[in-house]
Amino acid sequence: MILEQAGLNLSQTRILLFFDENENDSLTMGELARGLNISLSTLSRQLQQKKTQEIIDVVRSETDSSKLVCLNETGVFKASELKHLLTSIHNKIYALWSETETKDFLTHLDSIQTELNKETIQ
Repeated sequence: MILEQAGLNLSQTRILLFFDENENDSLTMGELARGLNISLSTLSRQLQQKKTQEIIDVVRSETDSSKLVCLNETGVFKASELKHLLTSIHNKIYALWSETETKDFLTHLDSIQTELNKETIQ
């Protein structure tokens, strides 16, 4: 639902939110891959997607052979739209749930994240 409304796939959503949380600082591809907890080859494939190329800038570093990645103007705008959409969904969900239901949901979400992190580390 979220991805369809935003017109993004999961990898694009993660890239947008990651850069938004990190003030759109330019990162090497290695730093970005580590930040997203994915391999460099996976990141490379994701950055080659046409729609992803529309939201990022990739430039060669002036100091070494690495490539630096950051959101371009379109990406910054898309990140803002995505955050607005997520806030709207968040507000709708929590308006319908009791405090207990909200706490239960967050507890389950935390346990899912913990399990996913365990799988990623292995």
